[in-house]
Amino acid sequence: MTSLFPPFPRDLPEGYQQLPDETRYDPELHLALEFPQRVWSLEEFGYTPAQIEKCASPVAVTSPFRLLSDEGLAALYQVATRLKSVCSNISGNRTPRHLAGGVYRSQFLRDLCACPVILAHMSRIAGTELAAHSMPSQQVYINYAPEDVSKAVDAWHFDGIGFDYVIMMSDPSAMQGGNFEYFQGTRDEVAAMFDLDVSQVRSGITEELPAERVIKPEFPAAGYAIFQQGNMIVHRAARLLQPADRITIVPGMVSSNTRVPDPTARRDIASYGEPGIAAELARHSAWQAQARLADLINNLPMNENKDLIAAALQGALAEFNDTVEQIRKS
Repeated sequence: MTSLFPPFPRDLPEGYQQLPDETRYDPELHLALEFPQRVWSLEEFGYTPAQIEKCASPVAVTSPFRLLSDEGLAALYQVATRLKSVCSNISGNRTPRHLAGGVYRSQFLRDLCACPVILAHMSRIAGTELAAHSMPSQQVYINYAPEDVSKAVDAWHFDGIGFDYVIMMSDPSAMQGGNFEYFQGTRDEVAAMFDLDVSQVRSGITEELPAERVIKPEFPAAGYAIFQQGNMIVHRAARLLQPADRITIVPGMVSSNTRVPDPTARRDIASYGEPGIAAELARHSAWQAQARLADLINNLPMNENKDLIAAALQGALAEFNDTVEQIRKS
């Protein structure tokens, strides 16, 4: 099943201020898209057919590929550095210095994340139709190097959304450490190593994982990206060995396939501190429920067993009803 994606909100949540005097985004000028040389599947990471069936795509992660032109890199880097001052008041246990809600703050970022050229490119890689995430605060994260280089830029974790791509904004040859890394295995394996529930891995693991199973892809230069099904891949940004201007920009996406379970970590996200998060989550959940109910309207057999009909109706609204409770608790 596919469905129309929610539009961008008509008004901005209170607390966001948009950058003035930005460069206007132009895909013809700012992109230099290439396809990755290698795409790894979830099966290759050890996921079972039953687990993969619950995902919108069988893709795990790709090798680095070029995304930005030189002009695009310069323009996006300027946006990231201008927003750096805002991130000084934003911190987390997992990512010491990061910025969420970038599409509310920057028209350039909003246009980049919603760019149909990029989204068509990523959809082709994933094998499922993708759009900028239906929750705007999750459409892009910017990760900055922590002031304390003894801390990882981002601890081991998996994402609270289905799909993203990680753009390396800094020259990798100018950094010691700070590698983007991922574990070649499943979330369940990582959880078992530390006697955790799988959901707890999302909060971040600072201990080391088995070195022989940690992949450190080499970004040829700034402006290259990696695509991943981030909620299925345990990954991190390792600590820097010396101070450096390390910046990554991570646009998040959502699949139009609403027949599979929603990978968005609704229970965690309900407690996020970003302005407007409750309304974002409500819009996202309403869109998912609307699509599932439309599927029932269009495809439910008229002679179906009544118990199966009741179960289908209940299933279409299960995540929606759970979201209502999460919003009330937050």
